[in-house]
Amino acid sequence: MTPYPHSLMADQTLFRDPALFEADHLPEVFNHRDAQVEDLAFALRPTLRGGSPLNTLIQGPPGTGKTTAVRRIFAEVEETTKRVVPVLVSCQARKTTSAVLREIYLALFGHSPPTHGASNSRMLFEIGRTLAERGAVLVVCLDDANHLVPRGVLNGVLIRILRLHETCPGARTGVVMTDSSMALVLSSVLDPSTRSSLQAGTIFFPPYTADEVRSILADRVRVGIYPGVVPASVLDDVAERTVGCGDLRVGLCLLKEAVIHAERAGRTAVEAGDVEAVFAVARHARLAAAVQTLAPPERTVLTVLVGMARREEETTSGRVYEAVAAVEPMSYTMFYERVTELEAQCLVGTRRWKKGQGRTREIWIPEGVEAVLSADSSGASVHRRTGVAEDEKRRYET
Repeated sequence: MTPYPHSLMADQTLFRDPALFEADHLPEVFNHRDAQVEDLAFALRPTLRGGSPLNTLIQGPPGTGKTTAVRRIFAEVEETTKRVVPVLVSCQARKTTSAVLREIYLALFGHSPPTHGASNSRMLFEIGRTLAERGAVLVVCLDDANHLVPRGVLNGVLIRILRLHETCPGARTGVVMTDSSMALVLSSVLDPSTRSSLQAGTIFFPPYTADEVRSILADRVRVGIYPGVVPASVLDDVAERTVGCGDLRVGLCLLKEAVIHAERAGRTAVEAGDVEAVFAVARHARLAAAVQTLAPPERTVLTVLVGMARREEETTSGRVYEAVAAVEPMSYTMFYERVTELEAQCLVGTRRWKKGQGRTREIWIPEGVEAVLSADSSGASVHRRTGVAEDEKRRYET
């Protein structure tokens, strides 16, 4: 039976709990990842005895539960002992060594380091000294660690964390990294000495099967939406579209937006037309989240490139660099680093320029990026994370 038998009044809703459909929600039930969670728990088990964890790389396509698994294990660790300090750092938002260290400092001390005078070496010393004094173990998860590869940030961050015991005897540390790009090859991006200190094992998160996707979405519907609002046929449609996109977060966003669409129409049940109406928005939710974390220089490159593509201008790397430098002066090396970062977030793609020779490359815009950038620039929140974008911009460390 639906919660409202006729039509919705202004103060009525079809949701029991809309927060269950946000990408950062930590579900009470986390199915279909028992083996991966057990492997991660095994890697962290030495910390409960005062030892360092087994450094771990978690790889898998987007929306396969990697971050959720880490957050669940970290939450269990925090409930079990105060001698382990788990810190999850979003590398999409924290893209510099200083930004990562500030996040660790905040988790350890409960407040941010001073705005001025807090050098990387000073923060490291205070972090290491405090760990040694408390007899605590620091476990840092570099979530989407592939975003730290440009400019060698990942190598620098890892070596500082893993060798902290050399300057602060007694400090125990370890790292977990997640990678959704499936392109992070540690042997090619890390120095031999860093790889020697890391010696990371790998846990793979495969895509969810069609049955698993429907099961997960059905669980969220049962807990987060009133009975009868999402018919079985509509849930089947959402699950099928989710599998086609290869990202569970698309399904969660699609359910949320479809229910909102039905609410706006004053109906008490979601119809196939609601799903179709919001699918274009939901399928690009991940791109919208990536755009909102961009630093100003990266946003400039993307905005200029989108404008050139819209005008059907040649978008070889040299031409794009000239156009970007006219708006915001930067070296070609810095420009290429920005492009590499945008490519890591799937906001641009590169390919060999068909008309040229040598190393000239064309930069192209994937489907959905132009629409997402336009919506974000106009202040629209494609995935309804009100206020998050501005907060991330304020906290971004250059």
